[in-house]
Amino acid sequence: MDEEKPRVARYEANRRGRDFVVGDLHGCRVLLDRLLREVDFHPDRDRLFSVGDLIDRGPESMRCLDLLDEPWCHGVLGNHEVMLTDFFARAMALGGRVVWEEEHDFLRNGGGWVRRELVEGGTLIGPRLMEVLAQLQTLPHLIVVGAGPERFHVVHAELLRPTGGVSPVYLDDDIDRGFEHLTAAERGRLEEAVSWSRRLMGRGGNTTLPAVIEGLSPTYCGHTPGFELRRIASHICIDTGAYLPYLFGEERGHGWGLTIVEPRTGALYRAEP
Repeated sequence: MDEEKPRVARYEANRRGRDFVVGDLHGCRVLLDRLLREVDFHPDRDRLFSVGDLIDRGPESMRCLDLLDEPWCHGVLGNHEVMLTDFFARAMALGGRVVWEEEHDFLRNGGGWVRRELVEGGTLIGPRLMEVLAQLQTLPHLIVVGAGPERFHVVHAELLRPTGGVSPVYLDDDIDRGFEHLTAAERGRLEEAVSWSRRLMGRGGNTTLPAVIEGLSPTYCGHTPGFELRRIASHICIDTGAYLPYLFGEERGHGWGLTIVEPRTGALYRAEP
């Protein structure tokens, strides 16, 4: 999987239990725990898929990263995980000594918790952080679950093609071919798009596209918060701003929360602080 660009992980349909997909957690583990109790989640047979951005901004980033150690939880790489690995790439080059660049995007977007919880003495990469960085390096950019009518995908941002393509989005066939028909430059752009793009969901969404694109299975994504789920071009955005009540306070943060969905039934569950 490490040689793929973007990296794709595949899982068979769950015949023993249920599957759920959770929106951007951003450190809001207590909300997830509440939702898992609500749906009567059984870790011995049920599975949880994450659209990425486990960390930053919310109160419990480390507890959310701990989900990567659970055999029942599978996630894709979000742009906040990308920023974390980019930030510490310089430290790795310096033999594990952290240079705090306050203007780095990671720190400006809620990454300050790392200094408190994962950097020993404020300047050294410790063993737990080494484990986290290694885990993040292996996370896929895209997850494919099941086949046929049951199939669904998990991605952080969007499976959007460059403008002018035959289809506005990459289709199941493109994924199943491993994107091998793309040039190296096209793969690089796609790898960036699946973690960063907001051309579909940003600024109110692309209303010129239909809710469903033939040939692309339901694709659950996050990255762009909204009060409600949005369906555009077979993408279903389930980022409903879990961290925003913590950022804005009770008055401005009202109405935001964490959402999980059960793809098989379409059932939605929501929790607010």
